Amino acid sequence: APPPWPYPFPMAREAGIEAYRAMIPVDVYKDRLAKGATDGLAHAVADHSDSPVLPVVVSKVEAMTSEVTLYEFRDPNGGDLPEWTAGAHLDIVVAPEFLRQFSMSGDPADRSKYQIGVLREDGGRGGSRLMHRIFTEGRRVFISKPINHFPLDETATRTILMGGGIGITPMIAMAHRLDAIGADFVLHYSVKSRALAGYLDHLAQPSWSDRVTVHVSDEGTRADPARILSGYRDGWHVYTCGPDRFMKAVLDAAEKHGFPDQVRHLEYFSVPDLPEYQNHPFTLRLTRSDRDIPVAADESATDALARNGIAVDVKCSDGLCGVCKCGLVSGAVEHRDFVLSNAQRATSLILCQSRAARPGGIVEIDL
Repeated sequence: APPPWPYPFPMAREAGIEAYRAMIPVDVYKDRLAKGATDGLAHAVADHSDSPVLPVVVSKVEAMTSEVTLYEFRDPNGGDLPEWTAGAHLDIVVAPEFLRQFSMSGDPADRSKYQIGVLREDGGRGGSRLMHRIFTEGRRVFISKPINHFPLDETATRTILMGGGIGITPMIAMAHRLDAIGADFVLHYSVKSRALAGYLDHLAQPSWSDRVTVHVSDEGTRADPARILSGYRDGWHVYTCGPDRFMKAVLDAAEKHGFPDQVRHLEYFSVPDLPEYQNHPFTLRLTRSDRDIPVAADESATDALARNGIAVDVKCSDGLCGVCKCGLVSGAVEHRDFVLSNAQRATSLILCQSRAARPGGIVEIDL
């Protein structure tokens, strides 16, 4: 078992039960110890040097607006932090019951610190509110290593970055990287008002600030995606992050102007409005282990796998993060995620949400 790191691990329930049943009574343990028969008595401690979390210090807290705060994290010993790439996010252990994901907004070339921006959501589940209250400078916290499910394609001939509200965070990291490699790009930042807009001062400082356009709704300069994305040429890519309506407007305009599916990229911060899905039982066929796993109508594929002793990494359970992505071998799938492109859905599925398209269907996966 891993040390008690403040990070969730998939629990192998059946393996735990088997280990409990295999425990020996105290008198047997003492008798074997007295006889010197100690093989297997002590717990074998594995090498846990590759921890899933990093201890860091909150080195900077900057209230950019009344609702948006910038946080920076540094190594407690002053060393460099692990490498990361534009589009990555961090899992922040706000408290034992609050593991939250935040996009990284700093410069990937600067490993002395990590940076995120956090919107306080008073109507949310409590993680951002608690973070604003307890994350003060000097506080020691645990974070994950950077994770990237929103990677930047550095081969693009032109990149259009469009961030709405707090969705600007990954766009800043992408802009830093694109500037570093000499790529052609523009960044459009849409906000309701300047009073609510984080990062305005930060966006005015880099050498690439002339590539930034700020669109402010209450000043009459709302972004027009149809105009911004006109004139598509092969090799162009568009990235968007922000509220659901904002991203839909961007992607609809991109599609209308000829941007193919594989060059339209988005990242959700929260689950958008969902259609009225109806769940049916179906079967998961595992090709590598040659097993069929029944999935009931009232459980997810990941729940069914866990019930059968098959551990699958799961984080959000909402189809947002992509952690439980799995290879799709065959079968008609009702994709309910917000991660995969249409092209990716031909060969992959997100297990926490997606199901067979028909009642009693068989979905063959690479497990």
